[in-house]
Formats: sequence, C-alpha cells, structure tokens
Amino acid sequence: MSTDHIRAIHVLKGKLSLSDDDYRALLIQLTGHSSSKAMTQAQRRTVREHLQRLAAHMGIEQPATRQRPLADAAFAKAKADASPRERKVWALWHQLHRDGLVDNPSAAALNAWVKRQVGVDALRFCTGPQLDTLIEALKAWGDR
Repeated sequence: MSTDHIRAIHVLKGKLSLSDDDYRALLIQLTGHSSSKAMTQAQRRTVREHLQRLAAHMGIEQPATRQRPLADAAFAKAKADASPRERKVWALWHQLHRDGLVDNPSAAALNAWVKRQVGVDALRFCTGPQLDTLIEALKAWGDR
C-alpha cells in the first residue's frame, strides 16, 4: 500500500509538471519531510490527496487504476461457465506445469496446444469427444 501511494504521488508530480524544487517545497509544507519515503502512511495519503485535488482543479486526469480485480472476475466467470471436462483439461494442464513439463501455463499456451492437437482455435470451442481426446493426451503426457 505504501508503494502505491509513493507511485501515485510521483505520477501526479509528473502530470502536474512540478519541478523537483517545487515538489520538495510542497512536501515540506504539507508534512515537514522533503522525501516521500521519509513520510508515514498518513502523510503520504495527505500528499496524494492534495496532488489529486490539484490535478482535478487543473483538469488533469487521475492516474489509472489497475484492472486486475476485473480480470479475476472475468476469469471466475469463465471458469464457472466451463464444462467439467474443460475444467479437467485446465487442471491437468496446470498439474503438468507444476511437474515441470509445461513451461507456460497461460490460456494462450493451452489454446495453442489445443489447436495443434485437435485443430480447434480455443478450448471453449471443443466438442465432448475432442475434450476426451485432450484429457487422454494430457494424462499420457504426464505419465511419460
């Protein structure tokens, strides 16, 4: 959390085009410290909020927030929508990764392997028999 405040402070400093001297004077005026690393968490929050108010007053956009929670939500939805056999393929794929047999456990890598095995662009487009073929191929790969 503290590095998030520091990172946001420096992003806002750049967007506000503050010189180093002006930035340090602002820090000293608000907190009594000339460095964001020397501040407490509450002081960093104060500086961040002050810089955000300045940016809003000047019409400068806010720093972008991370989209990771949305990615997690999308993944959870995709997982919930997957059939039991699709989840089995994913489980076997990740087990092969944990065993050191698969270097890249990503969805893109799995989909590339699926395309080579059964000629379908993505796991979600596979039919039941194709999923059975993939499951058996992954089991055989793990047994080698």
